[in-house]
Amino acid sequence: MTAQSSTISALPERNVLAAFLLFILAVGGASVAMQITFAEMAPFWVSTSRFLFGAVVFWGIVAIRKLPIPKGRALFGAILFGALTVGFSLMLGTWALTVLPASLYQILMATVPLMTVFLSAIHGVESITRQALFGAFITIAGVAVTVGGGSTSDLSLPHIGAVLLASILLAEGGVVIKKFPPNPPVVTNAVGLTTGAIIIGVASAIRGEQWTLPTQPNTIAALVYLAVIVTVVAFMMYMYVLNKWTASGTSYGFVVVPLVTMVVAAILLGEKITLGFGIGAVLVLAGGYVGALLPSKQKPAEIE
Repeated sequence: MTAQSSTISALPERNVLAAFLLFILAVGGASVAMQITFAEMAPFWVSTSRFLFGAVVFWGIVAIRKLPIPKGRALFGAILFGALTVGFSLMLGTWALTVLPASLYQILMATVPLMTVFLSAIHGVESITRQALFGAFITIAGVAVTVGGGSTSDLSLPHIGAVLLASILLAEGGVVIKKFPPNPPVVTNAVGLTTGAIIIGVASAIRGEQWTLPTQPNTIAALVYLAVIVTVVAFMMYMYVLNKWTASGTSYGFVVVPLVTMVVAAILLGEKITLGFGIGAVLVLAGGYVGALLPSKQKPAEIE
């Protein structure tokens, strides 16, 4: 018997990679748009309204294509995915965005891949490699530098904790969905967005928020962007990539998103890109590349 060493690329197929990049570009301005809508709309109501819109769109596609409604474990998996990634995760994220700068929020969300690596191992979906761990530690360093580079007024520990918990829930949703029978992405999004909208809608009602629609052009544009580009297009791209790639690989999209967010936030919200933010963002991006995208050597396999 002889041993053969092979190099395996972590990069997905071209069409999956294209969807992956489209997801990054679509999500990059989401946190900025959220903060723009807060000028006229209550925070939880913003999330509820965009998810309701997305749910209606996806259910419409399900009806037009006559796709079967999932049952049993497949239905439960879609509901659980929606509760974790849309309902509770984005509810925490929405609350955090009422205080934290959009760029800081998005860089903290870049810990999703780190969470995914460990949660995937706990669930037995994927194994932890030394390369993934090294990439994760680089990501941690990047987040630490970024937070350290922010002004003290930005550092609300409860809100930072909320973002980190949101990243754990988002990562958990991407991992556990792999353990259930797969559904078409459209169906998963229809069920997931409906579940998330109900959860955040209940939270909005408990807070006594007013359910009003915006009147200013910039607020309307931001809400349309959130509802159409982020909630419909980006969610579809995310589920498509998740079905075709690994949970940890898909999660590394959140590593690149902060770079887009920092540029958009600087232009639209006047956020300053400090040296600490810049260095931290580079480290986070490097950690993502090393941990998920850099080709890795497979352990020698015996061939008879």
